[in-house]
Amino acid sequence: MRITTLIENSKESSETKLHNEHGLSFHISFQGNNILFDTGASDLFSKNADVMGIDLSIVHSAVISHHHYDHGGGLSRFLELNKDAKIYLREAPDGESYFRAMWFIKRYVGLDGSLLEANPDRFVFLDEIVEILPSVYIIPKIELTYPKPKGNKYLYVKKGSEWRLDDFSHELILLIKDHDGLVIFSGCSHNGMLNMIDTVTKKFGRTPIKAVIGGFHLIGLPMFDTMAGSRSEIEEIGRKTLTYPIESIYSGHCTGKKAIHMVSAWATANHISLGQAVVEEKSNEITAIPKLLKVIEIAGALVTIDAMGCVTSRSTPSSCESLTRRQSNWKTPTVSFIRFP
Repeated sequence: MRITTLIENSKESSETKLHNEHGLSFHISFQGNNILFDTGASDLFSKNADVMGIDLSIVHSAVISHHHYDHGGGLSRFLELNKDAKIYLREAPDGESYFRAMWFIKRYVGLDGSLLEANPDRFVFLDEIVEILPSVYIIPKIELTYPKPKGNKYLYVKKGSEWRLDDFSHELILLIKDHDGLVIFSGCSHNGMLNMIDTVTKKFGRTPIKAVIGGFHLIGLPMFDTMAGSRSEIEEIGRKTLTYPIESIYSGHCTGKKAIHMVSAWATANHISLGQAVVEEKSNEITAIPKLLKVIEIAGALVTIDAMGCVTSRSTPSSCESLTRRQSNWKTPTVSFIRFP
């Protein structure tokens, strides 16, 4: 399986050929099939595809995670480029999708409904789990075992003069069953990342999950980069995540920088995370590492830590022996090998 990010909120500052925007789009190559997951907010995903040599005209199937512009805003461009692929999604919400905050911000965030009406032969609306390609599944119904993200409180559906909170029944999960585990794709996880993982686990048993990929909507107000929940709530999501057989998590887009800034303890041999700690605001990993070390059992283990953890002895218990290889050029990562008695 090869997964290529076609558009995302950010990019490397040194990258001049690729574009970024508030949006998400992945190209997935799997078992000879090409899949497009979301299209970002505009045609920029297709421009990036051109730069990276990805031919969108031969995509076999497209999937839209939910009816928001930053995930389906590039649909018109995709329909121009690709004349055959079916586009899978859930039914639209009963009304218009809006972002509302404070007393003066009100912005339409839904899809262009005229595209769906003008191309009825291209769109497939799903209400039950379906295998769209061999070992490629769409799960349209998400079980709500855990709370939804608090950031949803700014997202509404307007019908006439009535405003109601969006219940995100128009969101779905893309799941690929590879030979060595499952890969879960989410656009924004408005129904909650944990609920999506839990839904997959209930339908596919305790099959190992190789990766969870997408946005987790832990951001509050994007313009201020606030975190929707408290730090303890974000940490609790991390702890609950550890109860599932997940090897890797790749997040971005609407997750928010503050929620992403966490320190993880990774068990290399077992390919699982042992624990996580949120980095405090206006701080760094130096203060988070001691908190994490207190909640995991590391006696007798060999621990590797990057240069940030080598800056001060506060990053390790006083009983440890630190063998540090320091580079004269600090642009080169430094690794500390620490054995705990």
